[in-house]
Amino acid sequence: MQRYEYGDAREAVAERGDDASRVISFFIFNTEVHFHAYASDGQSASDPTVSRRLDAALAACRDRCLYFEHRLSRTRPESDICRAHSCAPAEVGIASETADLIRRSLGYCERSRGTFDVTMGTVTRLWDFHEGVVPSPLSLSRALPHLGCSHIHLGGTAAAPTLSIDDPETVLDLGGVAKGYIADDLAGILLDHGVERFVINLGGNVLVRGGRPRDDASRPPVHAGAPWKIGIVNPRDPAHYRAIVDVSDGSVVTSGLHERRFTRGGRTYHHILNPTDGMPARTDVASATIIASASIDCDGYSTAALMLGMDEGPAFVEGIDGVEGVFISDADEVRWTSGIADRLSLVPTLPRW
Repeated sequence: MQRYEYGDAREAVAERGDDASRVISFFIFNTEVHFHAYASDGQSASDPTVSRRLDAALAACRDRCLYFEHRLSRTRPESDICRAHSCAPAEVGIASETADLIRRSLGYCERSRGTFDVTMGTVTRLWDFHEGVVPSPLSLSRALPHLGCSHIHLGGTAAAPTLSIDDPETVLDLGGVAKGYIADDLAGILLDHGVERFVINLGGNVLVRGGRPRDDASRPPVHAGAPWKIGIVNPRDPAHYRAIVDVSDGSVVTSGLHERRFTRGGRTYHHILNPTDGMPARTDVASATIIASASIDCDGYSTAALMLGMDEGPAFVEGIDGVEGVFISDADEVRWTSGIADRLSLVPTLPRW
């Protein structure tokens, strides 16, 4: 089994993977990431020429991640987002990628039925899920009036876009969609380098292309292009899967209540907050997994799918072309949209003794 070293991204280099790929791994975006690049059919990653091409593609992905880290970070003073906050309400020049991401993010907000808002940083900064801090009702009531996408304004031109935040107390946080956007961007880089088969994992945002490589040693043998089997974590038992979905080309992203939470005073608080009151969303969905061609679609719709519940959530996803969903309830029930049924396998929850 492949072991990854998640060190400084600036020092990361590609190496031979256990599955005949070239692989690179590092820590960035406050998460662990790794990418596998595979030789084309009829080629071998052990060929020096092929290996150099794959390594160059992976190095380009690493450098692109560093670029996005400096552009989109909410904590780096030089980032587009930090400069916009520092200068609010004045406008600042931003990168075209930042403008594109914000524009697309606002679209997901509009389509989320009030469940997703890229200014939730206004409220989430009051919580501390590491130390178990619950904000006071007074602090939430003071923050909520500053919440809302209407405070975010894009301007300028396509060649020189600008961003302004008209309320200095509003916090723009693109963390809910940035990894999906970046994953799609990295896929384009790999394709531009002639890499036809690859796996991108940005801290759980998984994107694959080209299916699996041929593996005659596997039992049963795997033919080239066979779909990857991507596990969906069991929210009751995160060490095991609750379902497995077959994907040859596409992305899989899960939003789950189990990912970040703490218990205080006999009550459990999870990290997916309701824009209406700034408190953890009340939902009977324990996790919502979105499967789509574009990873940004998975990010953009997963939070809404979870918050809308086991009845409305699947119907919401069913109405979006090219997007599928798998829902696990707090009672361990699994539901899914119609287009994924023939690619989904369920795994029973193991009894707890």
